[in-house]
Amino acid sequence: MNSSIIIAGQSIEQSYLHFITDMTDIFHKLLDIRHSDEESRQRGRNIVIIALGLLVINLIVSITIIVGFTELFSLLVATFLAVLLYAVIVFLTRRGSINLGGWLTVGTALFGTTVASFVNPDRPVTVFLAVSLVLAATLLRFRDVIVVFGLVLLALGSLALFAESTVITVTSEQFLIPSAILCGFITVISFVQSFGNEVLHRRLQTALQQTQQSAHELKRLNAELDRRVTLQTETLHMALQELEERSRQQDKLLAEVIAQRDVIRQLSVPVLPVGPATLVMPLIGTIDRDRLTTIQQQALTAIGQQHARWLILDVTGVPVIDTEVAGGLIQLVQSVRLLGADVVLVGVRPEVAQTMVSLSIELPITHVYSDLASAIESVAHRAVNARR
Repeated sequence: MNSSIIIAGQSIEQSYLHFITDMTDIFHKLLDIRHSDEESRQRGRNIVIIALGLLVINLIVSITIIVGFTELFSLLVATFLAVLLYAVIVFLTRRGSINLGGWLTVGTALFGTTVASFVNPDRPVTVFLAVSLVLAATLLRFRDVIVVFGLVLLALGSLALFAESTVITVTSEQFLIPSAILCGFITVISFVQSFGNEVLHRRLQTALQQTQQSAHELKRLNAELDRRVTLQTETLHMALQELEERSRQQDKLLAEVIAQRDVIRQLSVPVLPVGPATLVMPLIGTIDRDRLTTIQQQALTAIGQQHARWLILDVTGVPVIDTEVAGGLIQLVQSVRLLGADVVLVGVRPEVAQTMVSLSIELPITHVYSDLASAIESVAHRAVNARR
């Protein structure tokens, strides 16, 4: 027997849980508002909840009328029509007609209260006009609330002017029923406000958590970015140091190349002493403009340092003497003579002499010999004669 009771209890509990789950699913489906704006969807959810609450209240009123006020057939019909209207409001709101659903809800409450006040002037129905304002504050926009307030004032003015004057005599039962209904209205609206605040709080909490997660992720990304920037900076610094080192090495190599080139140039135009006052400059290979400059500098420097009287230019190894080379040699002869020395030309080959004649090149050199030995012997003989 105990087992049967336990099984029955579990079955009842499961049935209750299934009922709660089904009702919750139905409630969430009813609150599924088809609208793109979040604020409008929230107002739509408020409208649906209030309409459902008013629908339930009207059903309770209908049952109360059937049980206790069977003579008020017109009130029963009005309540039944209100139930249908609230069902239509839920349907329209879920379809996305938020403003229409809100106005229908507020308008129904305002119109129903006004009509009931005219029909039953001996009952305290007028107090329900406050419900219209509370509904407007919950379901409509601010500018619409102002319109509803004006309509409530208009309804109050109409009641004051056109309602039948009567002495209100209210029994306890007649007072308690409107009070209970009014409390039911306020409870539903308070539930909607509380529910909306809770939803807003959850959304704010969700937004705050998302913001914190975003901030944490941003902080992590900033740290990662700083790490990458530091790594890149170190890499660039190392690359810059390596580049500077390479640049210094290249500058050093370039300086060595320049020094070696100067040495090569000096070696390519050597000035050799062959006597107390005699210098020999053997020239080999093609002579260009840079080499002419080097020849002139080397010759004049050597003459100035050794106080030579004779400079023997040996051009045996020069393949061509053109106009440019001849001009450089003429400048050299003139400069040497300004230093008090004279120039002797040696080794002009037949093809070079033919080229010079064809180009009408005439060097201002009076001492010309075919070979170096003859030139040295002649210069030495002249030196001996000069000492005698």
